[in-house]
Amino acid sequence: MTVHLLASVFLLLTGILAGTLFTVEVAIVPTLKSLPGERWVQVHTRLDKRFDPMMPSVNKVSLVICAVLVILAHGIGAKAAFALGGLGTVGVALVSEFFNVRMNKHVVAWDPAALPPGWQGLRERWAAANRVRTLLAVAGFVSTIVGAALL
Repeated sequence: MTVHLLASVFLLLTGILAGTLFTVEVAIVPTLKSLPGERWVQVHTRLDKRFDPMMPSVNKVSLVICAVLVILAHGIGAKAAFALGGLGTVGVALVSEFFNVRMNKHVVAWDPAALPPGWQGLRERWAAANRVRTLLAVAGFVSTIVGAALL
């Protein structure tokens, strides 16, 4: 019973992570790319204020539950699938911290009316890093689905 409840919560959290990043990838990134620089900085900064406190919390809770599931789940298949789901979440956290968050800190410091040379390159690198973390999140979610199915 406890394992099934934890698996359900882990499934929910990895689904939230994958769904959020998938939505950003297919809807928000193309919209942001279409904006002129000044407007892009303004919108990007506002979005970051919403995502930043939420997503790290989802990741942390998800990883704690994952660790418990890897210990308590029955069967090597379920344990391995949950571990892969957790690795997807770790991958998202690492890409976020080492790429997207660092770039966000630059963007929020910019004056929208006086963007630095090469700002478009940062926008492209941010989008590429987001694509990587989206793929990691979706892979982690799929692994979590498999783990739950194997219980």
